[in-house]
Amino acid sequence: MLRIIILAIVFLGLGSLTIWTIQNKSKVSDSFVESLHTHFAIEDIDQVQRIFMVDRTGKQALVERIEGLKWTYTNKVSGKQYLANSNAVFSLLETLKKVRVREPVGKPAINNAVKSIAMESTKVEIYGKNKKILKVYYVGAMTNGGTGNFMIMEGSETPYVSYIPNFQGTIGTRFITTEEDWRDKAVFRTDKESLEYVQVKYLAPSQKKESFRITKTSADKFEVTSPDPSVTPYDQSIVNNDNASTYFEDFDVLSAEKIIYNKKKRDSIISTTPFAIVSYKANYHNEAQTFRLYSVYNPDADRGDGMAGHRQKIQRYFIDIDEDNFFLGQHLVIRKILWGYTFFFQKDAVKLLEDEAMSKKSFPDNKEEIREERRKRKEEKAKENQ
Repeated sequence: MLRIIILAIVFLGLGSLTIWTIQNKSKVSDSFVESLHTHFAIEDIDQVQRIFMVDRTGKQALVERIEGLKWTYTNKVSGKQYLANSNAVFSLLETLKKVRVREPVGKPAINNAVKSIAMESTKVEIYGKNKKILKVYYVGAMTNGGTGNFMIMEGSETPYVSYIPNFQGTIGTRFITTEEDWRDKAVFRTDKESLEYVQVKYLAPSQKKESFRITKTSADKFEVTSPDPSVTPYDQSIVNNDNASTYFEDFDVLSAEKIIYNKKKRDSIISTTPFAIVSYKANYHNEAQTFRLYSVYNPDADRGDGMAGHRQKIQRYFIDIDEDNFFLGQHLVIRKILWGYTFFFQKDAVKLLEDEAMSKKSFPDNKEEIREERRKRKEEKAKENQ
């Protein structure tokens, strides 16, 4: 009973933050063929509709199934909801299904195990349809021997050592509660059938005339115009519909490298002129969706490892939608949407080539001599240390 009191005190404050309060405090019986080995596992993972997690620091995460493999993540502190990271969802569902009990904690170690869970653990509430509670348990730290993680079921007095077969490491990191890890990093998701139009407006004087707006007029027909009134328009009869169709197909998903939460950095970036403004609308949007690209300039055009060579002058972009959606994206990912107006009227298929920039530096002609000199210095240093 003392062990339950310890856990109750630690999670009393956290429990008050939970929307779904557990009314029945009786012991939770196992629904997976009453087997100790699968005590914490969910056999039919498709029945899981909602998972709420809260750790001892107060971080909370609510993930809910929309349909199939689509889930949302809600930050229960801010109340903001986002599309959930599919990799995080898969990892969590896989854990709920595959987690196994290695053994009950031995009596001499029970007190230490309970204290460990009280100090470092995440409470996990798993719900089925109609908010039916399937399981509620606590996931603690790894054992000293690294054989698994301490886990205890809500209402139980017995902690267990749990693990995932053929998995090395702690399972605790799969029950994440941080927004950065749960949010989907996609700037947009759409598909060719739903997409109505895309407009890319370049603001740099040297590229302004390559701005374009592509609109689907029928299943396989497109209209391509220039938003720049100074551009002499092409005849729509020579639009390469194959190229236009390819562009719409590629405008499916754009994933960022990371989400940036630094407000000062965003304020500084968006005060400058963007490289491009991208607008698009699908048939399920009430209005056009817009984001802005800000170039991250690489002045030395190095190879990315500090050595001289050929490399994109622009390797990344800041991507701004609003204060909650500010990203960093890679040029190699984003360039598929950065076509030019003339691309849609050329007869051949569009090939996106690297805009390789000549570095101010260059590789020396005597590379072999330099390597030999380095080798000699290394040998001399080794002799001095002997």
